[in-house]
Amino acid sequence: MLSAHIIDPKNTRDLSSEAIDSNGHIKVMPASFYANTTLAERGVLAVRYGVYCLPTFELIERLQEIIDGRSAIEIGSGNGVLAGALGIHATDNKMQDDPEIRAHYKMMGQPPVKYGANVEKITARDAVRKYRPRVVIAAWVTHLYDERNNDAGGNMFGVDELDIVRNCEAYVFVGNTQVHAKKPLWKYTPDVMEMPTWIYSRALNGSPDFISVWSADKIIGVRPK
Repeated sequence: MLSAHIIDPKNTRDLSSEAIDSNGHIKVMPASFYANTTLAERGVLAVRYGVYCLPTFELIERLQEIIDGRSAIEIGSGNGVLAGALGIHATDNKMQDDPEIRAHYKMMGQPPVKYGANVEKITARDAVRKYRPRVVIAAWVTHLYDERNNDAGGNMFGVDELDIVRNCEAYVFVGNTQVHAKKPLWKYTPDVMEMPTWIYSRALNGSPDFISVWSADKIIGVRPK
């Protein structure tokens, strides 16, 4: 979050002319574009446009490899750009459309997420039950807060990720190793854990971004009927 770092946007190169489309949404860019930018430049871009994951063609290609033709949806889609590039259904509870939450973001000086026209308003829990996808994609989704595990943090509107895993074959998460270090799902060893150089995000901590995949059969044995 920018609130934890001192960045002066006036003294930071503006990437929006290249990375933002006419609708105010982030574009899918080649990783080489972000390779020539700084943490501060990416942070300002992401916060200014309510973006968390900066999509690259390389990320899209890797996610398509993981999906491998199976039915898939994205939860917590936000602007819907990732799902649109993947050609899958986009869903989000659209929490940041709530007036109180929008007021909170305004107080912090941060624009809320600008939801894409392709994004269906539905909770992650309901989405996996409605669409019965074999693969669920999530990027920078906040997990559900559990008072029994206060140290893990989370959000009262967050996603019960174990429930998601129980209702698909593979749960694919894109995030940051420091920001998402306390995710309760780490209790289970992911089938895939990759930290390629071509994933970029709003994280300003300098730690790697990652892709992880959890399979239902490794956690619960079989997918529920």
